[in-house]
Amino acid sequence: MQRILLSALVLFISFAGTMLPAQAQSNEEANLAQAMEALRAAMFARDAKQFEALISENVSYGHSAGRIENKKEFITAALANKSVMKSLTFTDQTIKVTGDKAVVRNTYNGVSELDGKTNTTKIGVLLVWNKEGGAWKLYARQAYRL
Repeated sequence: MQRILLSALVLFISFAGTMLPAQAQSNEEANLAQAMEALRAAMFARDAKQFEALISENVSYGHSAGRIENKKEFITAALANKSVMKSLTFTDQTIKVTGDKAVVRNTYNGVSELDGKTNTTKIGVLLVWNKEGGAWKLYARQAYRL
């Protein structure tokens, strides 16, 4: 009987240990994950109001081709883009919050269509977020080719 209880206890501890990383996400990490989802949705929908709400006035937005944009340039280019976004996901995402600053890394996976031609984009992205007025704002972004 003791052997069964001991085995059950060891199994429980082993199983519980595998659940800790998912439960360890802080409130700020969860809030930032929500901000990242809002940014993804705004990019997919080309939503100017969401861009305004999520992006810092001082943003430095870097593309994988080397182009750097400020907030106005990014929003103008995003809204003027003639391709139709078919899907957009962020995978392999990690979030590290330190006080009112945060670093997010992910893989940007997009499928778009322009003039009947499908384009697939898979790039790595580093994003720096800053807490401004109690809300997370995108402060810097740099994409790079994988």
